[in-house]
Amino acid sequence: MIGWIVRIMLVGAGVIAGWFVPKDDVGYAVIQFVVALVFIAAASAIGIYWPRWRRRRGADAANGE
Repeated sequence: MIGWIVRIMLVGAGVIAGWFVPKDDVGYAVIQFVVALVFIAAASAIGIYWPRWRRRRGADAANGE
């Protein structure tokens, strides 16, 4: 399951890196790696803070805001 998630992130990173750098360029792998790290960091932040955001949203809805 985690392998599929990582594979989807890396494919997405490859597509986004392909927008900025040609695939046959020397720095393509580096750009793809950086984009993949940004994806992983964003996914980690969402996973960590999602319960807190949901709880805060529920509290705001209960207060009528």
